[in-house]
Amino acid sequence: MNPAYPNLLSPVKIGKVELRNKVIMAAMGMSQSDNGFVNKAVINHYAERAKGGVGAVIIEVTCVDSPLGLNTNGMLVIDDDKYIPGMSDLAKAIHDGGAKAFLQISHTGRGARRKIIGDQPVGPSAVAMPYSFMMGLANETPRELTIDEIKAIEEKYAQAALRAKKAGFDGVEIHSVGYYLGQQFLSKTANIRKDEYGGSRENRVRFHLNIVRRIRELCGEDFAIIVKLSTVEQGKDGGISIADGIYYCKRFQDVGVDAIEVLAGKWSEEAGKRENPESAYPDLMAVPLCQVMSAGIALMTGKKKKIHLIGGGRAQNPKLAEKALAKGKCDSIFVGHALLAQPDMVNLIDEGREDEIRPCIGCGHCIDHQLQHGSRAVCSGNAVLARGDNDYTITPAEVKKHVVVVGAGVAGVEAARIAAMRGHTVDIYDKATEVGGQINLAGLPPYKQHLSLMKPYLETQLKVHNVNTHLGTEVTKEDILKMNADAVVIATGVNPVMPPIEGSERAINANDVLKGKETGKNVVIVGGGSIGCETAEFLAAKGRKVTVIEKLDTLANGTGKTAQTILMGHLKGAGVKLLTECSVEKITAADVIYKDKSGKENTAKADSVVFAIGGRPNNALYESLKDEIKEIYNIGDSNGGGIIPTATYEGYTVGNKI
Repeated sequence: MNPAYPNLLSPVKIGKVELRNKVIMAAMGMSQSDNGFVNKAVINHYAERAKGGVGAVIIEVTCVDSPLGLNTNGMLVIDDDKYIPGMSDLAKAIHDGGAKAFLQISHTGRGARRKIIGDQPVGPSAVAMPYSFMMGLANETPRELTIDEIKAIEEKYAQAALRAKKAGFDGVEIHSVGYYLGQQFLSKTANIRKDEYGGSRENRVRFHLNIVRRIRELCGEDFAIIVKLSTVEQGKDGGISIADGIYYCKRFQDVGVDAIEVLAGKWSEEAGKRENPESAYPDLMAVPLCQVMSAGIALMTGKKKKIHLIGGGRAQNPKLAEKALAKGKCDSIFVGHALLAQPDMVNLIDEGREDEIRPCIGCGHCIDHQLQHGSRAVCSGNAVLARGDNDYTITPAEVKKHVVVVGAGVAGVEAARIAAMRGHTVDIYDKATEVGGQINLAGLPPYKQHLSLMKPYLETQLKVHNVNTHLGTEVTKEDILKMNADAVVIATGVNPVMPPIEGSERAINANDVLKGKETGKNVVIVGGGSIGCETAEFLAAKGRKVTVIEKLDTLANGTGKTAQTILMGHLKGAGVKLLTECSVEKITAADVIYKDKSGKENTAKADSVVFAIGGRPNNALYESLKDEIKEIYNIGDSNGGGIIPTATYEGYTVGNKI
């Protein structure tokens, strides 16, 4: 065990279940089941994290009442015995990896969408789910559940837990966070019932207490029960106060719940004006809530709390996690997105290789792809995540080659990393004096600081895998031909687009603005994609009066929905003028002339004009070489690019192909 982390890496018990360390993989929806059934992709995904060293794995949100309780079409299901064999294989794979296995059981309630469940959603009351900046929508008004239906759902939770036990799981987690039914019963804004399930805190918690008692009756004392709980629900539609959260924790302790995963919930159509995107979340952001719950229980009972409190929230800094545990701020640490990015994170910590951990940059694409697009989750750093069967095997190359990579951005470094891991000799070149490419620019706007974590990771990977790195070196076609490489990978990125608009000679590029180039007081940004909108926020924070002009009817396309919604809230809150379906006609010495969608000509005052129209693939080098080199690849932005996950995936794929 790494002596730097005596608390983090030491065993702990949740109920009567002993974990090898205090790192718990939080449940995160991947949406990769086959009609609710466990498949190879699901097993490989969780087995890899178990082998990666975590103390316990909590399986993603699993439906106890299909189809009414479904969240996505790819959601796991446990409402029938036919799912037990697959679940048994899953539990065994986790145990074989040395971790304990917990199944998160859930019902989506009013958060379900008609297009998924084929019917009107249900809830404690006929109160529509408010606008959720994570889901990007407000849901239809649900049908209020009857008493008999509630009792039937309680039994479905308990039977789901029994199936989990039969499948070999060590316990279950009752999902009571976000837009799911558990939280809906606890919230006084979602639950406005006047009967035994609504009104007072005692009545609102009845749903959970009945479920817990029944699970104990069916599964016994050795089977662990965790509740994933929003201990506070914020915003104008929020219905759980801190006092409510403390009360619920105390009642769960009384009824025999073994642990609470402590979180907060947020609802507000205006949340984007106050909320920060995940790319700016503070480390261990939910740990202080554990302290509040612990103190609250002590005040209520006059005794130190007994229930195990699991804290976390952007928990990928092991030093901070160790300190929190050492000071007794929480009892164990839940880790989410960091384990999607780096499955063997705990092993790397244990081996003293913390600098090799691939960071979660908080881009939100994992959530966006699953909840917005109805597909599997993806990751900007981990090319394997939810792709195919989640096979992390890197096969040594049969023929060792000399590989030349041009471009040390995300795509190029990933290709070089994988090729080197497979035994090839790799040289990577970049005319810039630092690695990272576009990721270095992406971390410059406000609230994007976590993106900058990718650069040191890329640098470390090149060193660890002995890639010969040549920075500040621009190579030509002739240079590459002289190298006699067996394979060449071109990852040369993009060139900024400067459109042929009259007066464009006085415009500057958004990249230069982010790097520090000064502007005047009144700034017009031409282009409202992610770069344009983030540049607008950057300039608004410096006191500029900003107008964004975009041809399309939407802004910040390509940004994850959660981050996009928050960014739009920030821009509106900062007074940025957002003009969509408008085209720039002319730039004068003092103004930008543009037409709106009706064809009417308008004027926007502009001391400075900034172009943020994106980039054109810089593929000239590839085009000059493609007919002269037998094995050559073009990846990343120079191949059309798009979002960071695409660049990583292309680099990974090519690295494995060579």
